[in-house]
Amino acid sequence: MLKGTLNRETLGGLAMVLTGGAIMAASLGIEVLEQGGIGPRVFPLAGGVAITGLGVVQVVSGLRERIAHVPRSRDFLRMLLLTGVAVAYLLGVTWFGYLLATAVCAPVVLALFGVRSPLALGLAALLCPALYHLVFFVGLGVYPPYGEVFDLLDVIQGY
Repeated sequence: MLKGTLNRETLGGLAMVLTGGAIMAASLGIEVLEQGGIGPRVFPLAGGVAITGLGVVQVVSGLRERIAHVPRSRDFLRMLLLTGVAVAYLLGVTWFGYLLATAVCAPVVLALFGVRSPLALGLAALLCPALYHLVFFVGLGVYPPYGEVFDLLDVIQGY
């Protein structure tokens, strides 16, 4: 039975639905030049659909809770910080390219989720960009977004 209470689950789920919807809307603006195959729009659109779907599941789960858990201010702070990191990441990718932005933001996000080991955070800064680069850009042939100001790929590839 749905109780209709706003709690951490429903508010978090609503934030996910709004975020996923914004990602889907923004991904529809990505120009597709080739016919068929995997284009640059596929991954952001699929991610937006997944985030929206999971948000809906979380909202329904929150509405079914019998006890209303009032959101704590630190939950809002983490959500705002994560949103700030997401915006900084998008700007970082635009200005400094994918590798550098991912190397900086991956450990910050893990720290927001509670990872405290300096070794783990350092490994995240190295492994996340490398593994994502291998999977998406090398394995799937999706071209990386190059930075407008500086791009580490220019240094690595010797351009």
